[in-house]
Amino acid sequence: MCGIFGVIGTNQAASEIFLALQNLQHRGEDGAGIVIADETGLHKHYGLGLLDIAFPEAQFLELTGNLGVGHTRYGTSGGQSLDHLQPFADEGLQMALAHNGNLVNYHSLARQVDEQVDEQANERTNEQTDEQGSNGVSSLETSCDSEFFRWYLARYFKQAGQVTVDGLQAALTELSQTVAGSYSVVGFIKGLGLFAFRDPWGLRPLKLGVRKDETTGEMATAFASESTALTYLNFDVCDSVAPGELVVVTNDGQQARRRFAEAHPQHCMFEWVYFARVESQLEDLSVYQARFNLGVALGKTVKAAMDEPPDVIVPIPETSRIAAIAMAESLGIPYREVLIKNRYVNRTFILENQAARLKAIGRKLYPVADAIKGKRVLLVDDSIVRGNTAHRIADMIRACGAKALYLASTCPPIRFPCYYGIDFPLKDELVAGHRDLAEITEALGVDQVIYQSMEGLREALGNKPLCTACLDGNYPTDISDGQLMSAYRSKQRNDDLSTHLTGVAT
Repeated sequence: MCGIFGVIGTNQAASEIFLALQNLQHRGEDGAGIVIADETGLHKHYGLGLLDIAFPEAQFLELTGNLGVGHTRYGTSGGQSLDHLQPFADEGLQMALAHNGNLVNYHSLARQVDEQVDEQANERTNEQTDEQGSNGVSSLETSCDSEFFRWYLARYFKQAGQVTVDGLQAALTELSQTVAGSYSVVGFIKGLGLFAFRDPWGLRPLKLGVRKDETTGEMATAFASESTALTYLNFDVCDSVAPGELVVVTNDGQQARRRFAEAHPQHCMFEWVYFARVESQLEDLSVYQARFNLGVALGKTVKAAMDEPPDVIVPIPETSRIAAIAMAESLGIPYREVLIKNRYVNRTFILENQAARLKAIGRKLYPVADAIKGKRVLLVDDSIVRGNTAHRIADMIRACGAKALYLASTCPPIRFPCYYGIDFPLKDELVAGHRDLAEITEALGVDQVIYQSMEGLREALGNKPLCTACLDGNYPTDISDGQLMSAYRSKQRNDDLSTHLTGVAT
């Protein structure tokens, strides 16, 4: 999961991209990058960590131009290094692009690229070896799946000899038949303009906004992962880039919308449940309303499942707060915020490895013991993935003298890996991966676990076409390379942990 943003038609592209990325920081905290184009070429800056660390103020003096893209990284492919930060740029084509999602078959694609490079090397004459021809095949430079988009489009247009909207549409039609996975992409080609495209399932969100300068009358256009990044910069949010759609805004301000693949919408339900900001609107449903609906639906399940109502309903900060309020109102049970969050600790779900998550959980939440002692406490969480947070919090609540402890999840049990950009690629990591309800309850250290029903989830999200693969194992794309992808991801996380502990890259 990452945050992406692109803009054209503003004389403050760098600063606006930075501000947009601040509003997308929750989608990735590993690092960030910005690439801007002006008459002299591409201007790039990348940095690890949060934006304020990755981008010292002085860097903006070097980033000029009215066209650019930015990215906040949440690593699900590739390791933790500057080389894996986006946007990926191609100097020859004067292109840069940022990707949110995951290519399930990336490792097969990377092998095919290597084979093409080797085949080309064997066929070259001595004269060709001195200088690669215009249709030569370059190799991938990183192990990050997102780079494949840069490689593919650069190769396509070098062979085509010119860059056009029709050519980009044709390239994406061909690409959609090659890749398997999720992709929302925003980018630019200096000689063409700004572009954005989305996979045929619309797995990852991508919004379009426009803004008119009241003084000059000039129009600016932007694309963003979430609507909040647009509204913060006073863009009017038009709509979403449709599944299987390409949108191009040319340098002269013309907009073209093209279908490059047949749409089969299956939006990721986890965006509404957990990942997106509560102020955002995804498709035509606000995240706030979705979470409120989830709380009401879960309240019905809780009422039917519990023999005796709890004394208090307590949210596990921050994402579950709206659902917990809705549940408390619908059930007529007091709502209490008794888990106080240290706001200087990052979200534990998106931390890079299990050890980092476990360490962070104990630092980020503090219980109010007097409000818990002797009470029957119902904890509400947005979801239960690995169970790290829930188990640690259960221990805290028990230590404060709770009479009984229950846990309700606004999301049904997560039993299968996600291959589309949420970082739980291994079934063995999931607390519900191989356990029944009684075993989950024991593993989490509570008296009862109550999950949202699939029917409740779908109704709460407006019966939209959803990807629920992590809940039911029904994946919308080919996942034959899924186990290979999971193995690589597990190795990368272990390597990154080893580097963090020893300071030596493995």
